[in-house]
Amino acid sequence: MKPLRAVVTIVIAASILTACGIGDSPKKAAREWLDALVNMDGNTLMDRTCTEQKEAMQEAGLWVSVVGILGQSFTGQQIEADISDVRFETVSRNGDTARVRVTGEIRVAILAFAHAQQMDEEWQMVREDGEWKWCGP
Repeated sequence: MKPLRAVVTIVIAASILTACGIGDSPKKAAREWLDALVNMDGNTLMDRTCTEQKEAMQEAGLWVSVVGILGQSFTGQQIEADISDVRFETVSRNGDTARVRVTGEIRVAILAFAHAQQMDEEWQMVREDGEWKWCGP
């Protein structure tokens, strides 16, 4: 019976921390933003983009979506992206702003073709409405 109690306690604690935004961080938000970008998840992308950058992201997202749809239409295959080798490090944090360094390799594949893109950037992250969001380079 004790293991069940421990599991229930952990689940409740995790739920409370998540609801309070304590489980959120600039690094986590940056990872979710990049994953949404490369995997064309527009809802998550907009959720993790700051208000100041949303219009620009929507315009850029339209073009990325058109290219992705055309690529999938011609090949019948979904484009797959992998960011498992990308690292995120919070290099500075002051109140509701932070800088996250993003380094590593993004791999994108469609059919037998693959492309690897190296990254070494710093991103501005801001906390809006209790959540960390990407706000530009």
